[in-house]
Amino acid sequence: MALHCPGPLHGNWHRVRQTIAAFTPQQSTATSDVTFITWHGPSRSNKPNGAFEESLARFGVKPLILSKPDNWHNIDKLSLTAKALESIDTPYVMGSDSSDTLIFRDPALLVERFESHFTCDLVYNAAGSRCWPELPEYIEYQSSLPAAVHARGRHWFNSGMFFGRTEFCREYFRSLAKEPPVHGYTYSEQAVAMRAWPKWYPRVQLDYQCLLFQWFNESLDVMRLERPAQARHESLIEILRSLGSGLTGAEVGVFDGWTSEVLLRTFPDLRLWMVDAWLPYGGESYMGKQDAAYFQRAYDATMFWTHFAADRRFTLKETSPLAADRFADGSLDFVFIDANHMYESVRADVNAWWPKVRPEGALCGHDYAIHRDGEGVWGVKRAVDEFANARGLKTTVLQDGVWCIYRPRS
Repeated sequence: MALHCPGPLHGNWHRVRQTIAAFTPQQSTATSDVTFITWHGPSRSNKPNGAFEESLARFGVKPLILSKPDNWHNIDKLSLTAKALESIDTPYVMGSDSSDTLIFRDPALLVERFESHFTCDLVYNAAGSRCWPELPEYIEYQSSLPAAVHARGRHWFNSGMFFGRTEFCREYFRSLAKEPPVHGYTYSEQAVAMRAWPKWYPRVQLDYQCLLFQWFNESLDVMRLERPAQARHESLIEILRSLGSGLTGAEVGVFDGWTSEVLLRTFPDLRLWMVDAWLPYGGESYMGKQDAAYFQRAYDATMFWTHFAADRRFTLKETSPLAADRFADGSLDFVFIDANHMYESVRADVNAWWPKVRPEGALCGHDYAIHRDGEGVWGVKRAVDEFANARGLKTTVLQDGVWCIYRPRS
């Protein structure tokens, strides 16, 4: 639902933020039920304000930004929130830091999950590392709660994100705003909230199971993030399901690993070769004009998004069709070609990879007669049609320009 990356922002954070920003905006159904608030302290070059707002904008939601003109300290969040809640009339409110949080699912689901899974009035993010300030009384209390035993070290209080019932939040933040700072931590609102937690428990809880908030510094072996399947993926899934189970295949032209990710998630027993040089290649396309750094970022993204299947994914950083020589004839159940779309390249690819497909397997690809291929600039349709016609084979075309040629039994 929402991500929080306290501490330094790292490459995986920026990668996910860019991915979320690329998704098609949609209208949320939650705007009448929830008021979203965020806080703007001084914007830092390494953690600029605006990530939370940017992610909400995709759903047509504009948060209430709370700030003060000068002498900002984090403890000001308490009084600013208390004052804002006086005029908030929605049944729910969500507060979130601006620089290191993201909403990536429809905000309407926040209400649904809160009502379905929580009996408290306000829930904070739970982190997997101890949050500042580390004081004995706070550590002992947070570790003593019943759910902490089952949270496996992911039970630490973090005030960077909360979701709650507005009526309760008015009372709660009004009380916190009146409390004195914690000695030695004059400017920390988190210290005040930690100190007050025993008084408000169990009406104030942590999201131990990450039902609303995901602590983003979690190990990739534990954290599950996934990009939704697109039309081309659904078409390819349909093809692969017709081939049986325990498949071994190759994707030729991987780029950022989106298709690989979807296939590896959809087919838990799939062994997938990801074939791509991840190097500039030229050509009549946006990617044909990119430099080496651009493709390195794409490779890094591929490794990140397919990490969950590290034992079933294999990378071959070579150009096609030369990479096809690495595979024995008839050794692959399918090959999906989505590499250079120019005619000469597609013709070379289909001829090189066809022998590698087993009988009754599938040679398939993308962008048949759509986009610049439909305009005659690329050569996907021309090369595929020539290949199929020369062998008396049928080309099946599915949604989003996915094409498929099944290899005959003999």
